[in-house]
Amino acid sequence: MDRSERTTLYVILIIAMSVWGLSWTNGKILGQYTSIPILMTLRFFIAAISMLIVLLIRNTPIKIEIRGALPIIYSAILLVLYNHFYFTGTRLGSAGAGGVLVTTLNPVLTFVLISFVQKSIPHGRPLVGIILGILGGTILINIWQEGLTAIFSSGNQYFVLCAISWAFLTLISAGINKHMSTLTYSFWLYLLSSLISVVLVRDQDLFVVFSFDFKFWLNLLLVSVGAMAFATTAYFIAATKLGSEKASAFIFTVPVSAMLFSMLILDEPLKLNVLIGGAVSIIAVYLINSNKKDYQKSE
Repeated sequence: MDRSERTTLYVILIIAMSVWGLSWTNGKILGQYTSIPILMTLRFFIAAISMLIVLLIRNTPIKIEIRGALPIIYSAILLVLYNHFYFTGTRLGSAGAGGVLVTTLNPVLTFVLISFVQKSIPHGRPLVGIILGILGGTILINIWQEGLTAIFSSGNQYFVLCAISWAFLTLISAGINKHMSTLTYSFWLYLLSSLISVVLVRDQDLFVVFSFDFKFWLNLLLVSVGAMAFATTAYFIAATKLGSEKASAFIFTVPVSAMLFSMLILDEPLKLNVLIGGAVSIIAVYLINSNKKDYQKSE
């Protein structure tokens, strides 16, 4: 990959992550309208249609290999879990705090997971980054003032589960290009996720959404076409071309935009623990990704 292509990927990632930051505010607003299974079904279905249009325009093959089916199934289950935790967390807690906590904790967990899978022992800067990441997460959750009960208050437990499920999803998506293009993967991922979600709707009236106002549809399009079809796909492409560690590093732009949008749109206050914890976590992400050579194979 030449410098021009790498720079283009970096710019696209920054824009994508800003849209991702906005999605936390979008999720908070959408949670006021209807149930989580309905929101997930619509989000995935609209995203799948958007990806299908992209595939047709680019003449990208839709067909997948049999070997690629299993990773898609695993990814779909993780994506459904992530979105369930995402909508539940934003409904119960602060959108800004959730955006900061999840997107700063995710790169730390991703690095730890990759190190475990590759049987690597982190040391030096990455090890300091892991320690700071854990510290930043505890500050964000406000454990130091509220104790361990803070983990289970204000949707914090769901935000932590968001980060865990996304770390596993990142690991799987990084190797998907062995079987298919990232765009094809995204299409089938969203389509299968919508089918899983619609099963969870059960006897609820899915068509009630057509009675909702413009505000609902605007936010739904932003979390599906914007945050999912565009931002998430850009993230997957970056993960395959730059590596999952480097792609995760760009998530540090999300907490800033997530907090700013929640303050501007939802009038959420900027709490001191979120500011300090977010800053510590961002430093942790930088340290983890600043020197990829600072880990060694275990014997």
